[in-house]
Amino acid sequence: MELDHLFVFIAPDGPEPKRLESLGFEANVHRSHPGQGTRNLCYVFDNAYLELLWLVDEADARSPAIARTQLAERARWRENAASPFGIALRGYGPQAPLPFETWDYHPPYRPGGRKVLPIAAFSDHLAQPLVFGSPGDLRPDHWPEERQSARQSALGLREIETVEIMLPDTVAPAEELRALADQGLLKLSSGPAQGVILTLSRDESAPLRLSLPDCVLI
Repeated sequence: MELDHLFVFIAPDGPEPKRLESLGFEANVHRSHPGQGTRNLCYVFDNAYLELLWLVDEADARSPAIARTQLAERARWRENAASPFGIALRGYGPQAPLPFETWDYHPPYRPGGRKVLPIAAFSDHLAQPLVFGSPGDLRPDHWPEERQSARQSALGLREIETVEIMLPDTVAPAEELRALADQGLLKLSSGPAQGVILTLSRDESAPLRLSLPDCVLI
């Protein structure tokens, strides 16, 4: 298994896309999620992508088909101490199932591809990130040729090298999350607040470190 993408909830019309644009990042993929109540902007790297996600229809997000994802609650993370982050993994299947208990989510907006996504049961705890199986199977640099322009060209950016998940000091990481860290899929740390640090490799330059949810370089 490997990281497919990572999402972070932002407020509608939040400042994060403009912050990333000012740093030279390019959002080349965007879509709405009818029936789920969300929209996104994506920043695509060679091996994975960063998704900024926001709520556009709370009624959809709280509908019976969507409610267990707690997307509506995660979108309000500034109010309720929920984790605003999601981690999607690819490379799973019948011969290599995800290494934790899951439940089946049926995205209402997917006319093709995987129509059932496994979501980690431990993510029912709002303080933990939402961990799930990705609907995609390929690294972005293996996407069809017509989608290759979506990858980052600014700043010579290449891959998401590491994902460091920071949980508040008062929240212990779930055992399943620790297992993912033991497999090298992510790093875990603790601090005063929720956060993620992405280490991004660059052509012939030192890596960049991007801090989320604020979308600033450190």
